[in-house]
Amino acid sequence: MPARTERYRFVPFEIEDVNAIPRRLLGGCADVTRGGGMMFERVVFLGPDGRTRAELHLKNGHVRKLEQFGFASRIDPLGET
Repeated sequence: MPARTERYRFVPFEIEDVNAIPRRLLGGCADVTRGGGMMFERVVFLGPDGRTRAELHLKNGHVRKLEQFGFASRIDPLGET
């Protein structure tokens, strides 16, 4: 199965990454890549010009948990929330 990339909007929050190191999630839009045999979820925060601001590797399922608790929301591909 190929990896899928979805766009999310995050609220600033502190979470542990794959290596159990506390990291601060930036606020704003990020591309989340999961699946395709990856052992983690890759979160890439984008700047206003489309450049990468930060990249995090989170455990599988953590982005969905953040979505359940209101710290992340998926953005529709057409630009609607």
